[in-house]
Amino acid sequence: MNNKLLAMVVFVFLCVACVGHALYFYPRLPAEVAHHFGASGQPDAWGSKMHFLIVYLVTVAVMALTFLGFGLAMPKMPNSIINLPNKDYWLAPERRQQTLDYMLSRFMWLGSITMLLLLDVFQQSFQVHLGKATKLNHVLLSLGAYLAVTTAWCIAIYSKFRKKESQQSSEEVRR
Repeated sequence: MNNKLLAMVVFVFLCVACVGHALYFYPRLPAEVAHHFGASGQPDAWGSKMHFLIVYLVTVAVMALTFLGFGLAMPKMPNSIINLPNKDYWLAPERRQQTLDYMLSRFMWLGSITMLLLLDVFQQSFQVHLGKATKLNHVLLSLGAYLAVTTAWCIAIYSKFRKKESQQSSEEVRR
């Protein structure tokens, strides 16, 4: 299985896992649940469990449409609106499809990391709703890890496209 297909399968699996996660916990929740948590992880606003479910599912849908939609729409976009270093080289007709396939797989991996963050944060909130925790236990750690991975993702994308392939090959030979 190529990287693009694997990335898409993992992403779709995690989207479905989020929906299953929401539907599994929904009947177990009390009628009123926390809708907002402060910076300390303590709940500070309450509402119906149906509203909470809708927020979870809409968030998953928006993220799924954003990552998958943008990744699949890139081949139809003109080069002028795609922002890459050395884009004239990387989006030249002989390299365009390979570049866009690479970007699609990277978007799917970033989307997968985003879905994992959603699963983690909503799992923490379910623990609060079910009385198994009094606050979100590690939300700052989760957000910090997500920001670190996102930063590494951006650096990897920039590093890949900052030089033309011939420049990369000659540097690798020198190493």
